[in-house]
Amino acid sequence: MANLKDIAAQLGVSVSTVSRALNDSSEISADTKNQVHSTAEALGYELRGRGGKITPEWNTAGIIVPEVTSEYYAKIVHMSKEMLADKGYSTILKVTSFSSSEMVEAINCMHRIRVKCLLIVMDDEEVISERIVRTIRRSSLPVILVTSKYYPLLDFDCIHLDEYSGIVMAVQHLQQRGYQRIGFIGEKMTANRMTIFKQAMKFQGIPLDSQLLCTGQERAEAGGYLRMKELLALPNPPDAVFCSYDQMAIGAIHALRESGKRIPQDVAIIGFDNITVSRYVEGGITTIANPYEDMISIAISVLTKREHNRQSSRQQIALRPKLVVRATT
Repeated sequence: MANLKDIAAQLGVSVSTVSRALNDSSEISADTKNQVHSTAEALGYELRGRGGKITPEWNTAGIIVPEVTSEYYAKIVHMSKEMLADKGYSTILKVTSFSSSEMVEAINCMHRIRVKCLLIVMDDEEVISERIVRTIRRSSLPVILVTSKYYPLLDFDCIHLDEYSGIVMAVQHLQQRGYQRIGFIGEKMTANRMTIFKQAMKFQGIPLDSQLLCTGQERAEAGGYLRMKELLALPNPPDAVFCSYDQMAIGAIHALRESGKRIPQDVAIIGFDNITVSRYVEGGITTIANPYEDMISIAISVLTKREHNRQSSRQQIALRPKLVVRATT
């Protein structure tokens, strides 16, 4: 088995530099940390607790998420923590900031501190790279991934929301209400939902005007506000808009009100996720509801069973969302 000297020799650095990098010291640059971890992985170095010592056994589960600023991820973390506590686990949280290298480091960290099992939540635009797959396998941790789409060849337990059926529901609902010029508002992290939106429009036989597909760098309410302003500036603006998530819908509604538009008479709005505040804005935002509680309950059940039965068949589980109709349509 490789040791710290082997890694140091491979990279041409000191053993102390390798040790500090593996222990996530603030004195070591992110680039050096990545090089050390990549080399350790390639050489088969066994990641252990701080200082190379095996940490004591403790009943702790790890949770890895991209961020906790949005209600979606905050709610997942809160529910996971509560449900794991009910099963006797304490929890440790790592945030990746949508970075693949941070994801690898988070998994390695969970392995070093010897968590019993690991829940990983992936965003739409995060890629489950071969490096991430190798890192999960090398950790030997019982793991379940909460993903935004189906990964048929992934050899881990996975649970995902059937976004396709949810977005088709949204488009069908708008069509049934008589809307035909349906636009889309999104941002860089919701490209998958825009792809599905275009498929849903084609599936329903609704003409798609590329000018009505509006995306940008800004996220959340600011992104929704700015993108709606852009749509309203068109010579022929939409009569309905699908917003890729509810926070963007809130920003879009503010832009419509600021422009003197009536909702839903002039422009209808529909969102996705059914966050708490969506029922209180503009008489309630029509949205696609994510079954958070069912999703996390099933994920925790599968994960904790996996800890005690490593050889059982892997599961790929899909949950269907539901349409919640409110005042904005």
